Amino acid sequence: MILYSTQEKVLNEAKPSHFFALGTSSGKSLISIYHYLKHRNNEPLLIVCPPTKKKSNEWDYEIKKVEEHENIEIEYEIIASSMLAKEYQNYKNYFVILDEAHYFMNPTSNRGKAAQKLCKASTNFSMLSATPGENWEKFMNYLIIFDFYKNKTEFLKKHAIYETKHFGGRSIKQIVDFQKTYLLERLWQNISTMKETSYFVDLPQVTERFVEFNKSTLYTKAEKDRVIKVDGEQVILDSPPKLAATLRYLTNQKAKVDYTKELLESTNDNVVIFYQFTKEKNNLLQMINKLDKKIYEVSGQTFELPTQEERLTLTNSVTLVQIQAGSAAIELKYASQVIYYCPTYSYTQYQQSRGRCIRHGGHDRVEIIKFKTKGTIETQVWKALELKQDFDEKLYLLEEVK
Repeated sequence: MILYSTQEKVLNEAKPSHFFALGTSSGKSLISIYHYLKHRNNEPLLIVCPPTKKKSNEWDYEIKKVEEHENIEIEYEIIASSMLAKEYQNYKNYFVILDEAHYFMNPTSNRGKAAQKLCKASTNFSMLSATPGENWEKFMNYLIIFDFYKNKTEFLKKHAIYETKHFGGRSIKQIVDFQKTYLLERLWQNISTMKETSYFVDLPQVTERFVEFNKSTLYTKAEKDRVIKVDGEQVILDSPPKLAATLRYLTNQKAKVDYTKELLESTNDNVVIFYQFTKEKNNLLQMINKLDKKIYEVSGQTFELPTQEERLTLTNSVTLVQIQAGSAAIELKYASQVIYYCPTYSYTQYQQSRGRCIRHGGHDRVEIIKFKTKGTIETQVWKALELKQDFDEKLYLLEEVK
């Protein structure tokens, strides 16, 4: 078994159908795969996950890792959570894993109702989330899925406390609190395991993984034609530096932003994002500003980091760092997750930036996530960095882009 002892303890205490409310980077995916292996009866596995996770093949890698370690073959399918409402009826008598289960918390949404029906038709199921919810209303659909309540109406009838609010000439009943919460707590404890990342003391301090994307059509066009329209402006790629910089930006911005959004929505931890280009930062800010996150920035134009006092209690933050500006002389050890949105050419910069986040006295555990777009200049940059070398842009353009 690949699991560490703390993960194995969580697995052994879980029921055949279970909610794993475990902290970021605690190994929820691996635990849930072994949970399936422990409780299956020859039925196939169905994994429902966000579209970005399906596209980046993260679950395929985890399954393959278990298959190779255990010398077995796992029969499984993966569908995107965005397709669940249309496709759930095609899956009966599967063992189901609902990844990022907070996406199914609304009991009256199409997705939430599909999750109810899918789990009812399953042999068993597990639900995974680092952020299940902040009040009992958010837990409603979980308790419906586990068959404690028939629907939202029954849940609210038993537990909701209402007050009448007056808006102009209208009176509206609003939920202000919940009653019999001792019962809700007992039900939740019966179906779930809640552990912060700090519980998993035997996990490595630093874990690393690549997230792979397919290259955009714009990248292919720029590589071939040397002329491209970016943000409505025609750009002639008539010099090697301009061509390389454009290719790096065009790898797949949409997929990267989408993946980052889903990752940020799934955690309240502090996240650092190392980026290369101002346009990348602007794309990220446009997305992050719509989330309930505290934003910090280190770049050639801006320097704003949390104070040492703020860091003691800081959560739910995003720090955007232009790698050239932030690879030296700053402390970022308050982060639990570090994203390399675009790799730097410089091995020294790369190592220095890692050192800002992984230091003695820093956060108990750090996950490093490296974005890599297949079949692009980005793949070759990462290859050079793994060999502890600087990336040679001129050599790449001579050999690869002809």
